This record gives sequence, structure tokens and C-alpha cells, in this order.
Amino acid sequence: MLMAAVWTAVPAAGAAERSEYGNPIIPVTVKGVTVQAEVVASPVKLYLGLSHRPSLAPGRGMLFILPAVEIQEFCMRGMLFPIDIIWIGKGEVVGCEANVAPSETRVLRSPRPVQYVLEVPAGFCHRHRITPGDPVSFRRPETS
Repeated sequence: MLMAAVWTAVPAAGAAERSEYGNPIIPVTVKGVTVQAEVVASPVKLYLGLSHRPSLAPGRGMLFILPAVEIQEFCMRGMLFPIDIIWIGKGEVVGCEANVAPSETRVLRSPRPVQYVLEVPAGFCHRHRITPGDPVSFRRPETS
């Protein structure tokens, strides 16, 4: 029931603001804290993510819309700053990888199958006491 309200489509006719990288920006709310998140869904943008960017401003993030609900694998390839990775499934936080350094060489895996991942500046999960089960909501934009 919650899924229908949370994952509805945003009208495509230029309604979404866009980042300097051309990605739509939408509000994503995690445990009552709203982040303005760039949305990426194409294979190329999913692969690139936040790589090679100099930073991520407070209150900003990147929402990955992945093609299937499955165990997701992320790495810090080309990253220049630390982040928190929030794994999202069925409208809630599944887990949080906190303070992942750009030098991290491990492959980071979601603790359960998920379709959404939110990357935010390092310290977000600690500062806002984000834990598994916390609610997450956003209006899923139409993606091409």
C-alpha cells in the first residue's frame, strides 16, 4: 500500500530541476530529513555515479535507481571524497555504509536485495541517527 504512494511518477514535461551534470534533482526524505538528490538510472550514469567530482554539498545526494531488486554492489572507483551509502528497499532504510573513504578498495554490498541506493556526504547517517527500518520517501521520476 505504501509503495503506491511513495513510488509514483513525476510528470516528464521538464518538471524536475536538473543538476549541472544534467541529472534530474528530486527531494528524498530519510527519517524526516530531506536531501536534494540527483537521480541516475542509465547504465552509463549508474557506472559513473559521483566519480571524479570534487565534492558533494551538504543537503545533496545521488539516488541510484537500479534495474532490479537484488543484492547491489558498489565501489569507490574514481571517488575524491568520503560518503555514506544508504541501501533502500520497500520504502525504508535497509542499511548504511558510513564514512566510506575514497581510498576504500572493498566491494560494498547491500545487506538485502534493494533497487535504490542513496549516496550522501559522509557523516549523514551518524548525524541523523539513520538505522535500518527508518522510512524513506520520494517520488520516482520517469527515467530514460
